Amino acid sequence: MSARRLIRPLLERVLIVLCVISLAACAHRGVATPAAPAADAGSPYAGFALGQSAEGGVIVVDTLAGPAALAGLLPGDRIETVAGEKVDAARLLEIIRSSTPGTRLPLEVVRDGQNLRLELVIGSREQWASPASWPSRVPPSEPVPVPRTTQVWLDDVNVKVAAAASALTPASERIDRMLAEVARGETGYNRLPLNTRALADPASLIAWERRLTVDLAPSGTQPGNVVPILCETLALDCSRFAPASRAQAVALLQEFVGAIAAVNARVRTAFPDAGQRRALLPDLRYLMEETAEQRTLLDRPQAIRGIRAMQMSRRVDSAVLLQALDLLIANAAHIPPMPAAARRDIPNKLATLVEGDLLAYAVVDGGYVVIGGSGANVYRMDGLYAVIDAGGDDRYLWNDNVPLESQTVVDLGGNDRYEAHFGGPGAGWMGVAVLIDRAGDDRYSSALGGCGAGAFGFGLLLDAAGTDTYHCDAWSAGAGIYGAGVLIDAGEESDAYLSHSLSQGVGGPGGAGFLIDAGGNDLYRANGPVPSAYDTPAVYMSFSQGVGFGIRPYDNGGFGALLDFGGSDRYEGGEFSQGGGYFWGAGLLHDASGNDLYYGNRYAQGFACHQAAGLFSDLSGDDVYWAMGAAAQGAAWDQSVALFFEGGGNDVYRADSLAQGAAAEQSKAWLFDAGGNDSYWASVESAQGAAADNSYHFSADDPIVSLGVLLDAAGEDRYSSGLADGDVRIRHAAENPDKGNGNAGVAIDDRP
Repeated sequence: MSARRLIRPLLERVLIVLCVISLAACAHRGVATPAAPAADAGSPYAGFALGQSAEGGVIVVDTLAGPAALAGLLPGDRIETVAGEKVDAARLLEIIRSSTPGTRLPLEVVRDGQNLRLELVIGSREQWASPASWPSRVPPSEPVPVPRTTQVWLDDVNVKVAAAASALTPASERIDRMLAEVARGETGYNRLPLNTRALADPASLIAWERRLTVDLAPSGTQPGNVVPILCETLALDCSRFAPASRAQAVALLQEFVGAIAAVNARVRTAFPDAGQRRALLPDLRYLMEETAEQRTLLDRPQAIRGIRAMQMSRRVDSAVLLQALDLLIANAAHIPPMPAAARRDIPNKLATLVEGDLLAYAVVDGGYVVIGGSGANVYRMDGLYAVIDAGGDDRYLWNDNVPLESQTVVDLGGNDRYEAHFGGPGAGWMGVAVLIDRAGDDRYSSALGGCGAGAFGFGLLLDAAGTDTYHCDAWSAGAGIYGAGVLIDAGEESDAYLSHSLSQGVGGPGGAGFLIDAGGNDLYRANGPVPSAYDTPAVYMSFSQGVGFGIRPYDNGGFGALLDFGGSDRYEGGEFSQGGGYFWGAGLLHDASGNDLYYGNRYAQGFACHQAAGLFSDLSGDDVYWAMGAAAQGAAWDQSVALFFEGGGNDVYRADSLAQGAAAEQSKAWLFDAGGNDSYWASVESAQGAAADNSYHFSADDPIVSLGVLLDAAGEDRYSSGLADGDVRIRHAAENPDKGNGNAGVAIDDRP
């Protein structure tokens, strides 16, 4: 489903397609692409995709941010002449390739029967090309970080499907080969090996889930193996850095401050130029704000600002920043001893930053490290590199200044409030941040990029105990873009996570996000007020709760995970939520136990679309799954893979179309329910082990269709599609009529 409505009748008539844009813009629409141009800063760039109709006319198929859009060209325009010369698509491409940036090309264009005169000013790749068009940072031939050494549930499901529906084996093998070919693509600078491996070997995503649930299991005030996991997820070269010591020694204040100074210096070396952090900030905020509202930069008048921010991903050393986070975490464990009495000789500047008892302070890099008393203090964080607070009901306030290179907060007790407009609690913006709150019923808030978030940096928020509320709107609550954010709530109490979009375990381009909750009856809500991506009334865009998100078509998606280790939870999501991937992203939601309720809209509960992978796992409990709109509960669209696992319990499934083990546009999807008396309801036939349309990439010479699988292993079950207990239903037609629509799918109710 395209980011912008394309003219399907026009595409049906296209004979050749020539792309003079970021190459991913062609690839994601299922049209041919030329070989990748050389990464030459001075090479010409136009920013549109061209089609040639059967009559020979040059048609603008689509535009990206760039010279074509600035010239006023729109999809559907017919270009008649260039500089007075009548052209076909091949000739126009030749003219553009032979031009230099700055060349002005007068165009005669026909739009809706009217003749227009426009001027195309050729741009340069250095200015306009987004990371999706550049060669991958990690070549696809290199080893991927998830070895397949153990069997997982998908292996058993595939064996059963092969035995019950052998007629589908050739189609299944052919789509496997196609997905492997897609995964081996060489463009996409920020493409993650973990994500592409999931396309070629979906079971590897389940193996990675197992790894995460072991290495990231919450444990008191220690973040566990967060740094190694982030290094592996983002495929960074961390071998050149020695891991920081985690010894629980008590440090002197000067030693604590010295470590922070060393971290700050390391952060500065990760950026190419002095002052680059300050220069990057407005473009980065623009990129995050626009995607949180629009999911893309298409048609945005200042899109060049977002493109500039994305291009910086090729210049910032993320491995250096991750090592800085490692050092900061280790330093946060070395808390200096608490003085017995408050300091009275406080500098005037520091007095404006702290209200309440101050036990000690030190100066570092023009800011301060402070130790606060056990009373109710107020900390204004824009000038504080570190706060150690002995207790009390405190307030921490962030303003809109350029974030510091690093920030550490260790709060030992009290019901605290952490408040920010952007960035803020546990947020590494162009730097690193660690926040550890050891006790109390706390409230965290941030409108953008806070509550365990990383943006060209790394942020960790760890809350060890208490009934907590996280009101963190966008790119927050375990979110990363060109970096990583981790939110860990290690307490067993019931917590509330309230967000708008791109939050609660989301990884954007070049990024990873993890939200980890140890237990309790929690509320996860990311359902409003951002309007629907499809203009559906009373429906909201989410991209939250374990999602890998790409900025289509500008940059490939990252990895996101939401891990809940216990309790009867309520998950409320909008469009694109609850364990899924979008545009080369990969994401998962894992719930270990409890009687849970899941609500989502279009694309939810184990979904994937546009060369992506998604995994949803609920291991036990009597659960309710409710999704509205298309593509949910194990549903894949457009060269993607989606997996849904239910470990047991008497469950209720309610969905609309393309759901419950359903796939379309050359994809594969599985739903496996391991036991219990279950009820499945869907509104149409394209559900419960089904496949739908395949027109995006269909070729009569090599017909590749989708495969949808539903397997229910035990119990007395009911299906709206008419499947009965103990039955096997195979949807298959040897000749693939209607481009494989409805072919192939299998539903198995397996009663041992």
